[in-house]
Order: sequence, then C-alpha cells, then structure tokens
Amino acid sequence: MSRKKKHPEHVNHERWLVSYADFITLLFAFFVVMFAVSQVDTKKLGRFTESFENAIGIISTPAGAGILPGEGELPEANGQRGGRGASKGEEDELAALHKSLASKAGFGGGLAGVKIVRRGNELVLRMDAQVLFESGADSLREPALPLLNAIADELRTRNVNLRVEGHTDSIPITNGRYRSNWDLSAARAASVVDDLAKGGLMDPSRMAAVGYGEYQPLAPNDTPEGRAQNRRVDFVVTIRATGNANATPTTPAN
Repeated sequence: MSRKKKHPEHVNHERWLVSYADFITLLFAFFVVMFAVSQVDTKKLGRFTESFENAIGIISTPAGAGILPGEGELPEANGQRGGRGASKGEEDELAALHKSLASKAGFGGGLAGVKIVRRGNELVLRMDAQVLFESGADSLREPALPLLNAIADELRTRNVNLRVEGHTDSIPITNGRYRSNWDLSAARAASVVDDLAKGGLMDPSRMAAVGYGEYQPLAPNDTPEGRAQNRRVDFVVTIRATGNANATPTTPAN
C-alpha cells in the first residue's frame, strides 16, 4: 500500500494581523470610554454648583463665564459689563475688597447668604430678591436693612461705584401696580439705591439703579428652581478710576 505523500506546511506570515486587529479594537474601546466620560450633564452640574453656592455663599468666575463656557453668567457685550481693563492698583484694590467681603459672607457673617461673583473688573454681590422684598413689591423688608447696612459699611470708605440691578423671572406681573416685570425690577433697584442714599449710607453720586426685568436670566424659566435663581438683586461694585476718586467717604446720618 502506498503512503499518502505529505505536503510541507506553509509558514503563515499574516499572524501579525491578529495582534494588530486586537490592538485596534482595544484602542477604539479606549477612545469610546474617554468620549463617554467627557460628556458632562450641564443641568446636573448646574444644580450641584448652585447647591454648593447656597452652602458657602461664595463663587468666583472669570469675566463673562458661567458654570461652563457660554453658560451661567451674562455676556459682557451689552455695554453694562466688562469695560476697560483694571490697572494694577485697581486690581489689587478689587482683590482686597473681594477677600474682605468673602470673610463676611460665610455662615454667621454680616453678609451671610450673599453670593460673591468676580466678573472681570467687577464684583457682584448677589442675593435672592425675597431677602429684600415681598413678592410683587418694591418696598424693602425690615430684615433686609441690616444686610444693606453691612454692605454699605464695607463699601463706604472704599474708592468704588455701586450699580444695583433688579431682575425678575418671566412670569408677568399681574397686581396692576407695575406695567411689566421691567417696571418692577427697576423700582426695586431704585428702592435700594434710595434707601442707601437717604440713610446717608452711600454717596448718591457713586450709585446707579438698573432694571433688567426677565431679560438677563441665570437659568431657564421653565422650572421653579430656575425662576427662583432669576429673581434676584445684584450689587455690582467697580473700582473708581483715579480721575474720579475725588469723592470723600460719607458717614452714616445720626
């Protein structure tokens, strides 16, 4: 019986393709995982940040920036924000003021509950409108007066200007006293400035009142939480230019 002739085995020169395919698969999986973890739920992050702010009362953000790029803070392009860059002396003075205010904004401080936002060459002291006013009203509540006194005590002797900004949510005002939310926000800002001026707490020439109504929201107005964030009063502090630093500090009226 003749034996079947065995053919010599061919050497496989393509085994490297198996390792290469495994490597490419692992590399693809790695980039998929990296892409997945890089996707941030901005709403959840926003809620977490807001809770953290409420807990400590302080947040610092760069000019025109919010929680994430393009979110949160108002743009500087509306003429009211940003402006010229601060000089070295003004920057130092603003940093010192920020530090002093922050020390009083924690628990138990005279500015407890006030959020402090650094925005370019401005400091914003932000508070819930309900701290200062009853719903739909522009008369200051009695408990708000010590808070205004604390703010004035910190700013009075410093070379600063103060702009008080009123903001509302998007629900139309219906009490018949105000024509619109714009009217209400302007009346609230004017009420704060008027109280500081009449009480001799701040020099009237260093203050301004602005009403933005519902048109500069911090959060969407489609949830109760978002509307609560938008109902606020902002005390915007800027360092006076050297040429304007001729006003003498005022003292409280007796």
